[in-house]
Amino acid sequence: MLFETMEYTAEISIGLRRNPKEALAAALSKLTTSIEMPENLSRVLIKPSIYDPSLVGNTEPELVRAISRTFDNLGSISIIESDNPLRTTSEAFEKVGYINLVRDNVKLVNLSEMPQQLFKMAGHYFETLEMPSLLSEPNFFVNVPTVKLEPKICTVGGGIKNLFGLIPERDKRHYHSQIDDVLLDLLIAFRPHLTIMDITTLVIGDREKGVTKNIGAVIVSTDPVAIDAFCADLLGIDPVKISHLKKAFDLGLGEILVDRIRISGTEAQRAKLFELCRF
Repeated sequence: MLFETMEYTAEISIGLRRNPKEALAAALSKLTTSIEMPENLSRVLIKPSIYDPSLVGNTEPELVRAISRTFDNLGSISIIESDNPLRTTSEAFEKVGYINLVRDNVKLVNLSEMPQQLFKMAGHYFETLEMPSLLSEPNFFVNVPTVKLEPKICTVGGGIKNLFGLIPERDKRHYHSQIDDVLLDLLIAFRPHLTIMDITTLVIGDREKGVTKNIGAVIVSTDPVAIDAFCADLLGIDPVKISHLKKAFDLGLGEILVDRIRISGTEAQRAKLFELCRF
């Protein structure tokens, strides 16, 4: 019997270890897809997820520390976030413990306080948008989201939803009614070179309830659509039914068909990860 060879169009790599540093190293070591670096690199930008520091589900500071150490050789590193209605960026950095990440080569940057310029956008929602000028520089952009259920906004929040925090406006809630188109414009304009998904702990259900489960996983990919699709599948949600992911796939921005995503990691790790993430 002849079997058709599976054609993979994207790759994600799993690191499942006892701490974020080891999990990151394991995931990066198994990634076979080359990571593209901008010419005349300006700096490394790291965008964590810290929307509400009073709730669970924020990017683990120790993972961000490990990322900054991993890419130290590329130049200066800026950890970036913007203000929102619940807190200022400074408050978020302090309450989650990011203040302790600052060193000679690493600084914390509030995008809401940076000089801005007009960016031409793809036009799904924005024709143009005032955004921080530093985003126009040849940066190596590392997106470091967490994965959590967001049924009122976009079903599952992940890497693409984390790009919403690049917008410097403090109150961005008026964009929620057309969030799919907003996220598509952001993904096209500010596509990450690397997405590092923090699943060291997983939020179970509503973030307000504060229930989490220790997972110990870090997942990496150069395809921001594929990694979100894989994480949705981890939670038992069909990524094709998540509207912003389906629209991104239809536009050729990344892969959402899970059987076409190469999973780099042992079968035992994959099975354990799926077992841990189902609830």
